[in-house]
Amino acid sequence: MGKIKSAWEIALEKTEGIQMDKEKIRRKSDIENIRKTAGAYLAEDDPDTAKLRDELSKYDRSTLAEALMMTVTANISLPADENADSSRMERVKQLLSIASGGDPRAMGLMDEIIAFTGQYPKHRKDLMEKMKAQYQPVLDEKSAKLSRQYGTEVHLSFENDKEFLEAARKNLERLEAQYESTLQDAKNQLRAIISGEEKS
Repeated sequence: MGKIKSAWEIALEKTEGIQMDKEKIRRKSDIENIRKTAGAYLAEDDPDTAKLRDELSKYDRSTLAEALMMTVTANISLPADENADSSRMERVKQLLSIASGGDPRAMGLMDEIIAFTGQYPKHRKDLMEKMKAQYQPVLDEKSAKLSRQYGTEVHLSFENDKEFLEAARKNLERLEAQYESTLQDAKNQLRAIISGEEKS
């Protein structure tokens, strides 16, 4: 015959479940609050890092690291152009410093990421310039052909040449995909360092 549980044992089991749920709810709430605080810090024009560290010091270390890493990785992206706000990446680096406790591996990797993402607009620009230089004779030939056909001077531009635009789109997409792939690997390495999965 199976063991019959007492009302006391059943009640204890039920409260265990409630305790775990409360802990889960509290952790979820803490993560949301940390992310809001970090988001506000990133959005400020003149953020106060000391104040941020003080506000975040009340949270459990692992919850803090998890929440900040969500914000850090979400804010590591390729800049649209060379004039992108570099101070934002420095603020993301401050969040990483808090999440990692200043781990030199994480901070070194973040410096590499900042340098890497900073190269992207230049590489895009260089690629476009090289493509234009290579395509210029084709564009000139098309312009000359149309000029002969219509008996008047026709000047085609890169901006309205479908063949060039399609080739440019494909090459720029390929460049972006290569950068994004490397960036994703770097984000995964950061997560591994912060979670302790990567060995020193």
